[in-house]
Amino acid sequence: MPVSEVHHVAMTVSDLDRAADFYEKALGYKKTLRTDVGGPGIEESLGLPEGTTGKVQYLQGPSQIGQLELIEWNGTKKRTATAGHLELGVFLLSFQVPRDEIDEVYERISGLGAECVRPPHRVLLENYGYITAFAARDLDGNLLEFVSLPSREEIRAFRGGEATN
Repeated sequence: MPVSEVHHVAMTVSDLDRAADFYEKALGYKKTLRTDVGGPGIEESLGLPEGTTGKVQYLQGPSQIGQLELIEWNGTKKRTATAGHLELGVFLLSFQVPRDEIDEVYERISGLGAECVRPPHRVLLENYGYITAFAARDLDGNLLEFVSLPSREEIRAFRGGEATN
């Protein structure tokens, strides 16, 4: 039996309030649970060093699935990933955006100080069709993707056209 969809993604951030404000404005998500974490229970369940504490802010989109959990842990923050797309672990967070809103999202994200890789552009995905997407780095350098996907009908039509070529 399969497990459910991804319930939430937890990201370590350098400044909880700054990150929560960025994601609230960038994604239009609502701030929900804010709490402090620490103690033997959390240390044992996550395999954290003794004495680890942190502050957490959850942000929720249109549904309860796919929440974003931001965590500011105690101690000195550092970025250790240096291999870019070859670094093992999470590469990016991707958010689906309606096609007619992607330019507005791009303007909003770049206006909040995110480093956008390039403006939205169309990309052909083999056996799928055209998507429109752009990528940006949040204020801590995490890679975010914003993508408009074709409808099921557009995918079927694309595949049907490819099959006859």
